[in-house]
Amino acid sequence: MNLGWGNVAYLCSAALAGYFVDFRIFVAMTSWVHYCKYIYQYYWRTARDKESYAAWKRDVLLFKTVALCNLGYIYLKPYVLNGFSGFPDIISLAMIAVGYYISIAATQALGIDGTYFGIELGHVKAEYTFVKDFPYNVIPHPMILGQVFALLGLFKPAHVHQDWPWVIPVHIALYLTHMTQEIYDFHNGVPWYEAVKKAEKKE
Repeated sequence: MNLGWGNVAYLCSAALAGYFVDFRIFVAMTSWVHYCKYIYQYYWRTARDKESYAAWKRDVLLFKTVALCNLGYIYLKPYVLNGFSGFPDIISLAMIAVGYYISIAATQALGIDGTYFGIELGHVKAEYTFVKDFPYNVIPHPMILGQVFALLGLFKPAHVHQDWPWVIPVHIALYLTHMTQEIYDFHNGVPWYEAVKKAEKKE
């Protein structure tokens, strides 16, 4: 599996800093990279050929996986160390399950390439409003809002919001930043809704 030498070097440097200095450095270096890549790619739209698109998807999926592992570690470690005392937090687990269910359903409705800007980058030939299936017919921006809801569930236990008060709020802030970018189609070009208006006027 080709993870990309740049990614490997970055993760190794983060791991060394986390091991020899402070584990929080590793968490900070690896939890939000994928959001930065989302925001950058959505704005500049550089991955228009198949090779660069595949490499970009590889990168964001890699760093998203690491970020989820970080969250799992933060959430579960205290339970494990304390013999699962206080586990499960039913409300927390319900929020996590519902949030990720909605997000996964949104991914299934869009498809993987549709999820990862395939329409915006020209790899998926479809209109922006082509998805009518659940959860898009019930919830606006379900992929991001579902994940935000799940993140709030992860944040609920005391050991998470007391020991790691900054990790999940930054996740949520970056998700909402990107959601705003998508809502207004903020990129280095004409927003899709403006393009539609121009096309309608020509007709």
